[in-house]
Amino acid sequence: MKFDELDSKMRVYEIADDYCVLPGLYTVARLDGRSFTRLTKEVHQFEAPYDTRFRDLMLETVEHLMNCDIDIIYGYTQSDEISLLFAQQENTFNRKLRKLNSVLAGEASAKFSLLLVILAALTVEFLNYPI
Repeated sequence: MKFDELDSKMRVYEIADDYCVLPGLYTVARLDGRSFTRLTKEVHQFEAPYDTRFRDLMLETVEHLMNCDIDIIYGYTQSDEISLLFAQQENTFNRKLRKLNSVLAGEASAKFSLLLVILAALTVEFLNYPI
């Protein structure tokens, strides 16, 4: 079976549950981290209860999401959660929830991971710097 045939057969299953936000309504996307307790306490040992390094990573991730060619008018983060308010007229991906969720989750994950790697590298470089 050729790819185009398989693609058209499988797309039916993909769009069967393709929910869209009605036009004229505001949309809020909420992204929630997974296993962040382990990440922040065991792997990277951020300071409890509030670490400015972690806060800065989350803020930079929100800023990145607000500049991903989706009209987001407000971004908010608390702990490992990010909430994004879309402009009322936003129509990216024809307002398909499945697509918006997957793209935002992927963008947030990629950006946060890159920032975490940079932070880890800077920390190691700082710790190995002769005084």
